[in-house]
Amino acid sequence: MVLSAKDNSIKIGASDTRACEVSWFAPLCSDDFRFLGVPEDDLKSSFSHTKEILLTAERQGFNNILCPSSFQVGQDPLLFAAAMAQHTERMNLLVAVRSAEIHPPMLARAISTLDHMLAGRLTVNIISSDLPGTKMESEPRYERSRECLKILKGCFEKDSLEYGGSHYPEINLPSTDPAKPYQQNGGPLLYFGGLSPAAKDLCAEFCDVFLMWP
Repeated sequence: MVLSAKDNSIKIGASDTRACEVSWFAPLCSDDFRFLGVPEDDLKSSFSHTKEILLTAERQGFNNILCPSSFQVGQDPLLFAAAMAQHTERMNLLVAVRSAEIHPPMLARAISTLDHMLAGRLTVNIISSDLPGTKMESEPRYERSRECLKILKGCFEKDSLEYGGSHYPEINLPSTDPAKPYQQNGGPLLYFGGLSPAAKDLCAEFCDVFLMWP
């Protein structure tokens, strides 16, 4: 499960209403368990098993489900969510993406496409972490995430994007690339987790929902 402290039906600034949202979890990256830490062959992570968990969560009334990202070789959250777009009707899919794992303009394009496939039922969990095989100090890593979020917001909100930063020194995009998301006024809600001061500052500056494990 994940716990988030902002109603997923509103944007920051639109209302002072606060809410606690409890969402379910799709085990894309590791096995499901009946007993914690005890693997069973019929609960191994697979498309069919994870699909059934997601559909069960929707039938049980959950409004959102986290499709996580991991360093492990597993199912890709963006591709899994795209595949599930035609199998779900009501529930949001909270798709996890790692900053810098995909070049930000291309990530914006993928998010926009997925948002259209889900007809606005997309939420996005932004993760600021090292990438496999790399190690960055906390300050430049969060600065890289900040730049990534600035580019995403620019792609979602502006007709054209001109950006220059330390990690992405020169990006100049015409108005038709990438396309705007299905959800207007800023695109899908952005979720962000982390207890460090840098994580909280980044979440407060750019994101809509603070995400945490209960």
